[in-house]
Amino acid sequence: MRVQGDAHLGGNQRGSVLLVALALIVMLSGVALMVLNRFSANADFSFNQVYYNQAFWLADAGAQRAVAQLTDSAAWRAGYPRSPLGDGYYTVSVADSTDDTALHDRVRVLSLGQRGDAAGGVEVILGPTQYHPLYDHALYAGNHGECGSKAIAPASLDTMKFGGTGSSADIIHGDVFCNGNIQTTGTAQINGSAEAGGDYIGNEPVAGSASSAACVKPPDLQAMHYEATVDFKVNSASPWDSSGRIASADPRHVFVKSTHTDLRPPGVTNPFYAFTNENYLWGDPWEGIDLARVSVSSAGNDRTYFVDGNLWIKPQGATSQLVQSPPQGTHITVIVRGNIYVSAGLNYDLPQVDGLAFVAMTDGESYEDLDFDNEYDPGEAILHDDGDGLYEGPKEGSGNVCFGTPRGGPLGPVHAFLYADNDFKDCVRDPSGTPLGFEVTGALCAGNDIDLRRDFSGGHAQLRVNRDTRLRDGLLDLPGLPTRGGAGSTSLVVLSWREL
Repeated sequence: MRVQGDAHLGGNQRGSVLLVALALIVMLSGVALMVLNRFSANADFSFNQVYYNQAFWLADAGAQRAVAQLTDSAAWRAGYPRSPLGDGYYTVSVADSTDDTALHDRVRVLSLGQRGDAAGGVEVILGPTQYHPLYDHALYAGNHGECGSKAIAPASLDTMKFGGTGSSADIIHGDVFCNGNIQTTGTAQINGSAEAGGDYIGNEPVAGSASSAACVKPPDLQAMHYEATVDFKVNSASPWDSSGRIASADPRHVFVKSTHTDLRPPGVTNPFYAFTNENYLWGDPWEGIDLARVSVSSAGNDRTYFVDGNLWIKPQGATSQLVQSPPQGTHITVIVRGNIYVSAGLNYDLPQVDGLAFVAMTDGESYEDLDFDNEYDPGEAILHDDGDGLYEGPKEGSGNVCFGTPRGGPLGPVHAFLYADNDFKDCVRDPSGTPLGFEVTGALCAGNDIDLRRDFSGGHAQLRVNRDTRLRDGLLDLPGLPTRGGAGSTSLVVLSWREL
């Protein structure tokens, strides 16, 4: 019995060993298969990664070729259909605002690369060269490019003056530029750099430095050919109804034609505001008869408007305010061939995203209104001329931005980027003629002079200017502004480049 039991146990042991061996073989085979699969997957991944990288570089090559073409010819839109390169190819398409209105004045390059089954993509956004240097400043006075070199006696140069003390002291948040002189008195503060082509006189800037400036000539607005290139024109031929309105479906409905031949305030008998130009009001009659609110339509947003005449920002309500702004904000530029008269506040509905630019340009002839009577007088300097030495433009001149009215009254805060081809004229007064304070958030700029008349016998009325840095920081894009590339420049620069 013992022998038989031992033999039986031996057989079981041999069977167990065989089972264990088979299990090990299966397990090792599985491990080997997993290793082979992993190796194969890694090899496939590496292979695909190589193809993907090649596809991306193909797309990038197509984008670079398109950017070079656009740099040479900004009007090119043909793209490159399935262009072979190496072992793959790229396809490039080019779009602008005619394809996608959200692009506005920008151009989008979409380049897709293909290598085998792998694909890659690159998107490039191009836009006009950066805005003209005048928009780098809270205040800019170009003095028509007569740069204040020391060869010219500083006393003969135009001077931008800031003054006041205590709560009436002028406060400028941002850089200041004048091709002439800059003077600060009292406790006036410039919280930024001050650059003068002539002399800087007075207090050192609080948050910057005072320095001599290289000449920054104003842009040549005539060379921008605005009348031919803008999106919408406002003139006597626009579809006005008997009340001077345009239908609400027309993007130009935010302008109203003045039906008054004399816009002088009641009680004013001097020749101020005797007009030759047509006159238009900035305001939305479909938002209320007081023109105190403006709703820019989606079809009229991110667009330029050309007003052939004077433009008035003077609602009957307390303020002008943009309303019903789209989520991305209201962005328009209004070019006025005439003067811009601001006699009421102008506020954004969404200050973080809204943006307005107003440009007052000359009609080809204009003068420097030394006595502020809004009318040309013999002996006043002719700033633009057709060559005959005679002033033959509208009696009220053109290319000026005027704050206030001769009858007086307060001016609410103004939010906008303002540029006058000629002069900024300070007429913010109370009915007795005493200056009143005012505030601008954005930019206050002029191709010739910024004529500040803040002093009076009893003191000084405060000026506050807060530079809106969104243009500089690329957070705001306003159409039609003059660029660093020079007047009328159509050159494009790369604004963004990303992998899709």
